[in-house]
Amino acid sequence: MLQVEEIEFQYPQSDYRLRIDHFACQAAQATAIVGPSGCGKTTFLNLAAGILHPSRGVVSVDGVEVSSLGDAMGATFRLTRIGLIFQEFELVEHLAVGENILLPVHLGLRSQRPAIEAEAKRLAEHTGIAGYWRMHPRNLSHGERQRVAICRALSTKPSLVLADEPTGNLDPRNKRRVLDVMINTAHERGQCLVVATHDVELLDAFDAVVQFEELNQFRETATP
Repeated sequence: MLQVEEIEFQYPQSDYRLRIDHFACQAAQATAIVGPSGCGKTTFLNLAAGILHPSRGVVSVDGVEVSSLGDAMGATFRLTRIGLIFQEFELVEHLAVGENILLPVHLGLRSQRPAIEAEAKRLAEHTGIAGYWRMHPRNLSHGERQRVAICRALSTKPSLVLADEPTGNLDPRNKRRVLDVMINTAHERGQCLVVATHDVELLDAFDAVVQFEELNQFRETATP
């Protein structure tokens, strides 16, 4: 479960301000966050992950206040409990697709490799990239790279999945296919899934849809 209570955030030397009085995503719930580019959706996801820290208020995941964790403890918590799907993929170019998906194993979850690898291969099959397992990212299209990033985020069976435009580089057929995998996995595994998206044609698949401009109480300001 993700719970946000009375948080405020401002970038240094910027007019952009974020204030969210309340936001919650339950286990086995898929929530879409929609809004124009620059309204702060990515900032919100980074706050939810504990990558950014609010100046006040609380962000908690499964009862743990990620907003108060230090850098080292926050990184460990994200590795074990949060799946992150970045807009720019964040793949390691010199590693093959399979090793990119299994990156959490090399970052500290070696004892869990059999379980993570089994889940990774299942996800690769369902997203249509199993045949690229030994290829390198430079040989993949943007859409294929995006699917690798999605498989990596889900492979550890995290309790919270945060996705920033995860279908933005996919063709219409693969958008629905990949989104179905993400939402079905959330429902089956009891995960909380929060997706920032512009794909309004996919919103019918979500359990809840939140307009970010209504969520942010400082919605009259814009991201620099």
